[in-house]
Amino acid sequence: MDVLTTFLDSEAGLAVKGLVIVAFLDFVTGAFAALKDGTFALDAIAAFVRKHILGRVAPISTLLVVGYFGGETGKLFMAGGIAAAAAYVAETGASVLGNIAPPKDGDVTAANPVNPVPED
Repeated sequence: MDVLTTFLDSEAGLAVKGLVIVAFLDFVTGAFAALKDGTFALDAIAAFVRKHILGRVAPISTLLVVGYFGGETGKLFMAGGIAAAAAYVAETGASVLGNIAPPKDGDVTAANPVNPVPED
């Protein structure tokens, strides 16, 4: 248990916690926005879990864990994990802001819907 606590208190562990928090914020604000404008669909929850949690957060977290425990050879994994985490936070942060303050009616088009349902 001490190893897990030590990892979670490290910079890599804080990055993993941050990824989970940003993903949770995106889910909550997206669900609220979809409920508000009447576009909520239950299958969007499964798509979110598949795309965000399993497709982004888990692989980035794996890079960070391998980088943390990999010693000298793990530095490459850590660098990749940090770069991927920064890109994910930037992308998802923009999504959260879009959920909180959606575009005006004139800015909404078929190519740029307010709250699109995630698709594969």
